[in-house]
Amino acid sequence: MISSLLTKESLIKAVKGNVIGTHSAEISILDVETDSRKVDSSLPAMFVPLMGEFQNGHKYIPDVLKKNVSVVLINEDEYQDNESLYKKMAEENQQVLFLTVKNTLTALQNAAEEYVSEVCKDMIKISITGSCGKTTTKEMMVSVCKEYFGQENVAYTKGNLNSETGLPLSVFKITGKEKVSIFEMGMSRKNEIGEISKVYKSKYGIITNIGSAHIGILGSLENIAQEKRKSLDYIPCDGAAFVGSKDDFADYCCENVKGKVVKFGSDVDEKISKVHFVKDNGLFGTKFTLEGLEVNLPIGGSYNYQNALAVIACAREIGIPADKIKAGLEKFAAVSGRMEVFKKIVNGKEVTIINDSYNANPDSMKKSIELCSELKDAGQKIFVLGDMKELGQESVKAHQNVGKLLSSLDLSYIFLIGPEMENAFTSYNGEAILEWNKEKDNQVYSEISKKIKSIVQDNDVILFKASNSMNLKEIIGNITEEEGK
Repeated sequence: MISSLLTKESLIKAVKGNVIGTHSAEISILDVETDSRKVDSSLPAMFVPLMGEFQNGHKYIPDVLKKNVSVVLINEDEYQDNESLYKKMAEENQQVLFLTVKNTLTALQNAAEEYVSEVCKDMIKISITGSCGKTTTKEMMVSVCKEYFGQENVAYTKGNLNSETGLPLSVFKITGKEKVSIFEMGMSRKNEIGEISKVYKSKYGIITNIGSAHIGILGSLENIAQEKRKSLDYIPCDGAAFVGSKDDFADYCCENVKGKVVKFGSDVDEKISKVHFVKDNGLFGTKFTLEGLEVNLPIGGSYNYQNALAVIACAREIGIPADKIKAGLEKFAAVSGRMEVFKKIVNGKEVTIINDSYNANPDSMKKSIELCSELKDAGQKIFVLGDMKELGQESVKAHQNVGKLLSSLDLSYIFLIGPEMENAFTSYNGEAILEWNKEKDNQVYSEISKKIKSIVQDNDVILFKASNSMNLKEIIGNITEEEGK
């Protein structure tokens, strides 16, 4: 086991830090945290307090000093305002290295960049971003790489730790013994991907698509593409970028890429992709061949087939053989809340539940609705749809478009939830029984659950789709809680 993620010298140099007081000993850092509650007394940790609009992480420094903390970073402005306090802390806790830095978030990223440069020299580094499908694509890529490199030889983003803080914290979990690392890059503001790309510096980069997620923050698809392309900034000449062949911004995203550009998609010549489409099995996946081997992708949706094509293109480029790609894709399981399909007993009736409620934007909402509406041999189609967040000025139009799309489909019941979904409600003119609730509280969810239980029949399909904050999983729990009694 390593004695420290970073030496004292390399840390100070990376974060451009200044030592408070006199600290002459070497340090040991085996964990890095921004949340004081996660500092583990069994591991010497570096605590990085962050400054937010409504929160100042520095107030939790006294809490971590009671635990096994070895390094504490402090914003210079915070230090200037409370110099005597921090000098006293340093004097009373001389085993802890206190460093002032210009900005603790930037320092966290710079420390992570230094760590990656030290432990990932010989590692295959893959980044994945995009407006839709990046987590699913990441999990597919992980499954394929584990099949080829081995379970213990793949480092990857856990959960959704793909942000300005999430990615730096995630890379500190790399041990350096792995052969490949796969990290997801998300964004909620301008240049966030630029910052975390600098930390990770991938050799291979996938952009799943350019869509309207976060358009309320960035203003236009062009601006979104401009941000996403930053994930490819550090790809070297012997690396490669992977972009959708049908994406309007594919060429733009790859304009300055130093390495190879590989396009993936169902329209790519089979002689190049080595993939031959066989059959769309609806909710239960897609059948295709790869270099003549039959592959059964177990997750539904043409968009998930496109995600698989991205993974195949990248996997082939890094030398993974077809049989291992096949095995990895076939072992892939849907990420919780992302097109999970399962049979459940609801009020004595066997129904199919599609839980796609982890995230939602106009593109993914449209894809989920269309996929589920086109299911054959299904009973009633019951849709439970909640607000799509972070759309800004585009929100009204986007939700109106949901209502218009629903109007054109043969559905039985539609439950719309959230203030933004009023726009879908007013633009709907179809034949389904329609209900809209502005609130998303327990009482509303309880009433919706009771109604669903009262209307379900065997073989019905129930789709749940919304942004994660709408918490539609509560309704899923309500209607399935009696299963097995």
